[in-house]
Amino acid sequence: MNMKTLTSRLPWLLCGALTCGLSNASATNDNWLSSAEFIQSVSLSNQAENKADNKNKQRFLAVSEAAGVALLNEDGRVLSSIPTKSEHLDFRWLPNTEHQGVVATLDVNTGAVQLINVNFANNELSVAGLYAPKNTAIDALCLGSTEKHLELFTVDVRGEVNQMVLTTSIDRNWQLKEVNRFPVGLNMKSCAVNDQTNTLFITEENIGIWQYSTNPEHEIIRTLSQLPEGLEVEYVDTTAAGDVAVVSPSIDRVWLLDHSSNAFKPLPLAKGAAPKTVQLVRNGKALSAYVFDDEQEVASKVELGQYAAPVVKSEHASQIASLPAYAQTDPVVSYGDAADDPEIWVNKHAPAQSLVYGTDKKSGLNVYDLNGKLLKALPVGRVNNVDIRYNVTIDNEIVDIAAASNRTNKSISLFSIDQQSGLPTLIADIQTDLADPYGLCMGKYGNEIAVWINDTDGRFQKYDIEFSGKKAIGTKSMEWMVPSQPEGCVSDDAGMRLFYGEESTGVWLKALNSSGNSHNLHSKSTNESDILIAGLNKEVAADIEGMSLYVLNGKNYLVVSSQGNNRYAVYAVDDGHKYVGVFEVGANWSALIDGASETDGLAVTSQNLGSQLPHGLLVVQDGHKVMPKTTQNFKLVKGTLLRDWILARTQNES
Repeated sequence: MNMKTLTSRLPWLLCGALTCGLSNASATNDNWLSSAEFIQSVSLSNQAENKADNKNKQRFLAVSEAAGVALLNEDGRVLSSIPTKSEHLDFRWLPNTEHQGVVATLDVNTGAVQLINVNFANNELSVAGLYAPKNTAIDALCLGSTEKHLELFTVDVRGEVNQMVLTTSIDRNWQLKEVNRFPVGLNMKSCAVNDQTNTLFITEENIGIWQYSTNPEHEIIRTLSQLPEGLEVEYVDTTAAGDVAVVSPSIDRVWLLDHSSNAFKPLPLAKGAAPKTVQLVRNGKALSAYVFDDEQEVASKVELGQYAAPVVKSEHASQIASLPAYAQTDPVVSYGDAADDPEIWVNKHAPAQSLVYGTDKKSGLNVYDLNGKLLKALPVGRVNNVDIRYNVTIDNEIVDIAAASNRTNKSISLFSIDQQSGLPTLIADIQTDLADPYGLCMGKYGNEIAVWINDTDGRFQKYDIEFSGKKAIGTKSMEWMVPSQPEGCVSDDAGMRLFYGEESTGVWLKALNSSGNSHNLHSKSTNESDILIAGLNKEVAADIEGMSLYVLNGKNYLVVSSQGNNRYAVYAVDDGHKYVGVFEVGANWSALIDGASETDGLAVTSQNLGSQLPHGLLVVQDGHKVMPKTTQNFKLVKGTLLRDWILARTQNES
């Protein structure tokens, strides 16, 4: 039975476990191991059901432009084959299986990627999926793997990489979902992934070997390794241990990557060899390769020698906790750096119907439900940061209010919030004398409503907000200077203190008096009396961006965006501002929600938001939205994850 599944970005045929043509075991090409352009040796010695079977420790996968795809035993006899003429070969074990893998190859007639299920228990090949991109053709393909999922990378004739996650199941159809797209240039010949270092290698014919991170959250930065001048770079391959090799048909060498110098070192082949492809094999310290000679049109195995497995550096020197999002908001409408700062409106009457506010700093203010669905968009201008306070009387009506820094008219935009629906209505723009209003937060000290706002030039101001009937009046009551650019801030209203960030320096604490003031407006104040409670270190990197307070067991914990390394720092501000640690908002692969990176603003609450969020909610801006790649958005993380992480860190230290 065939099932055809189409998506707007991934037009392809999905075939279930019973489909797309079961393999043909009757094919009899006795010369696969000498004639196939691509040969991959697969060791079964570590697979559970073969441990006691010494006769079945090795299989070969072969791909031929003339004969198709074959699974061979250790003597080269065909066990199963698919007669589709193909090129390219990459193999990975399926996660959480003991005897199944996947082969990715390219149908030379149709240009479609074939994803072939390899069942080593039954010695059977079956095509589980076909992927054919629209309006382009594929030049190169390769697979990557982690403990939890597989990825397919394709490079097309337009010079674009498409990174896709492959979800597989024994009893359900396989599916591809786009993770990321990025340009790499034309004339790319092959690709391979080093799973140990999360590195994508791509060969450019007359240039060299490019290296990219496979982490979709990372900025697209590439490095180039070159062979001696004039050598054409043809094919690259890797092993599970992290070995990397390339070949050039221009010279009788295999070039092996020296990880310590990140340079390729030559190893000799037979004199006059013209290697077109290479497939590496590691067996303990022994390294060998299957090489196809372009001129002789013959494949052969080459013993490269004894080499210790590469010592590779992990992406992080130590494991950083990852708190995945359970949901994400609809992307903002504006392109580029647009989404910025969130805030959480808590519905006191029906907590599960609480909302998330988020700024689109090129458009206006958005409101989302707790599943991330956009409910309302207010095109009020280039609002940057937003904050909320509750139970404010306006014209004898009790409402909640939101304030946002508006760079369009250099004002504080005020919104009344209906306490039943949570939806905002713009009621006033309070003019400021700031040239470029930037960061903002609110405070409520007794009956006084305050808005703290800053400028990119370092100025910080406080405006007292009053209402006369329905009219809002804002009076500047404080001003001081920060040495360099500030932005994020949060007020601990009950504790009479203001935390604010200086992006290149750290987090400052300003003590407030009973009226919320600290400096005389008319004096040219600096922040000399404020305390720098948290600076930069090896785990916290500039820029210091959004911040918010999470209350746990009656104590306040300050959560701060460490934008420079895509992390979030936490400080126990009721316990001497002790540094608790950092965490990441990583990818939720099961829900196909990417992680958060380059975060500007964040918001957090520990209040019960219903049965699904009993310990509140953390919302962070995602500066680099992938899975698939779109405009920016906000990620929603269950407060329970943050609560448990804080408890684990603080209890371990106590």
